[in-house]
Amino acid sequence: MWISAAQLRRNKLRGLPLSFYLNTLTSALTPPFFPNPVPAMVNIFRRFQQPLLIILTVFVIIAFVVLYGGPGTRLDKLGSDRVATIYDRGVQPAEYSSIGRQFEICRMLGMFDLVIPLAQNARSMADVTDNYIWNTFVLRHEALKMGIQPTELQVTEAIQRMPAFQTAGQYDHSRYAQALQTVFAPRGMNSSHLEELVRDSIRMQAIRDMLSAGYGPSPDELEKAYSKQFQKVEAAVVRIPKEEVAKQVKVSDEDLKGAYESRKDNLKTPEKRKVQFAAFVLPKKEKDGPALNASDMQKVADKADDFASALLAEGAKFEEVAKRLGVEVKTLPAFGLGERLAELGSNPRNTAAAFQLTPEKPFSDTLQTQEGYVVLNLLEVQPSKPLTMAEAKEQLLESLKQDKVRETLSLKAAEVRKQLEEGLKAGKPFAQAAVATGFKAEVLEPFSRSDSKLKGDDATLIQNSATELKPGQISAPLDGPAGPVLVYVTKRQPVDPADLEKQKETLLPMLETQRVDGLLSEWIDRQRTAAGLQMNQSR
Repeated sequence: MWISAAQLRRNKLRGLPLSFYLNTLTSALTPPFFPNPVPAMVNIFRRFQQPLLIILTVFVIIAFVVLYGGPGTRLDKLGSDRVATIYDRGVQPAEYSSIGRQFEICRMLGMFDLVIPLAQNARSMADVTDNYIWNTFVLRHEALKMGIQPTELQVTEAIQRMPAFQTAGQYDHSRYAQALQTVFAPRGMNSSHLEELVRDSIRMQAIRDMLSAGYGPSPDELEKAYSKQFQKVEAAVVRIPKEEVAKQVKVSDEDLKGAYESRKDNLKTPEKRKVQFAAFVLPKKEKDGPALNASDMQKVADKADDFASALLAEGAKFEEVAKRLGVEVKTLPAFGLGERLAELGSNPRNTAAAFQLTPEKPFSDTLQTQEGYVVLNLLEVQPSKPLTMAEAKEQLLESLKQDKVRETLSLKAAEVRKQLEEGLKAGKPFAQAAVATGFKAEVLEPFSRSDSKLKGDDATLIQNSATELKPGQISAPLDGPAGPVLVYVTKRQPVDPADLEKQKETLLPMLETQRVDGLLSEWIDRQRTAAGLQMNQSR
């Protein structure tokens, strides 16, 4: 009898008596595995199974202690088994992966007060995860040195305050239980992992509080911050309409032929996949009814797990397993990578999972959707194929036209800006200088970054640009949705002392947060350097 890894992971098997595993072992010693069975020995095994199992358990524990028992053991000396060394101790892959999974949970629960400082200064998604993991080691080590030890009461209260576990502003235990079942359990995690995350959050807040102690912004800092957010400016803009330029852009047949020859290796139809799927839908919550019962949700998860486990059997066929377990099977039309399919929860990750399947391994793992779970079966792979000139013509025409429009707009915007600057140097008002460019200057109502009455899709671009300009300056061309925009600041209105005093309540927390964020970033970098992190180059 062969036991799959998926079966061993399931809770149902965990509860089986030890005799089950001994009987499984003894059955494996009978034909056809061994031509000369020894029934007497098997009977002895069965008769003395309990003392034998006790001896075997003691032997395994001793072996485990010898191999993994602590510093100086064989495993500790094997550099190839380490991901890295930090604070003079090796970090094993399991520990590294565990904290990596916690990072994923952090994002899902919206714990950004922890994620952002620990994942700082990353250049890629891989760096984000790495930074979070190593900076978590730093946070825990340094918090312990400083005597920051969150209590059980603090952890409990922090969990109850988390928005993810609240309904109408009150702690909702059913949401907590649901998260443990649907978010933590599928990742091999439980409530203790959540509690450790919350301890990290408490540690981080304690360090932030220490760094923010005794801080007060200077009058200059306060006025500068006020100017950026609330001081009104008087400005004008020149817009260069994209539509007008696009009408004048032409793409010749020679341009199309040249583009096809240079790009034809990449001009292909997208690869598509056709799959079957079995859906395991969670019970529907009645309107104004009680929250979903965790045990009912677990039954659905168990059913999906039973189905996925059955597919691991040698020679298993998707439709036969579905029929045997009473599960409906549906077929999706062929789809491409990245498409959002409602049947798969409109989740591109589930679509991408289909592109990991092969004819040799056609069954997916259990995939989570908003409504429950699905398991996929690959039916057909439709490979990409080269496009002919005729098939690629529309695609090429649109691409070339967009390229030419962008290029023409960029050159035109640079030319207009130069003409405006020359007109201003000659002493002309901005509106008069704009006439020579062929475009009209539009005078805007006074505005600030915070209380603008500006309308249009480019309003935010104009606000942000004008805040950084001095009176008499013209901005670089801004890439507005309807075409390039040039902003000219005429003057800044004087700071209103009464309004400055009024806005202090808004500005002081913002300035404090900015300062503490900077200090925290610097503190984490410094402590991580002192931690002596050394990556294992062999991995």
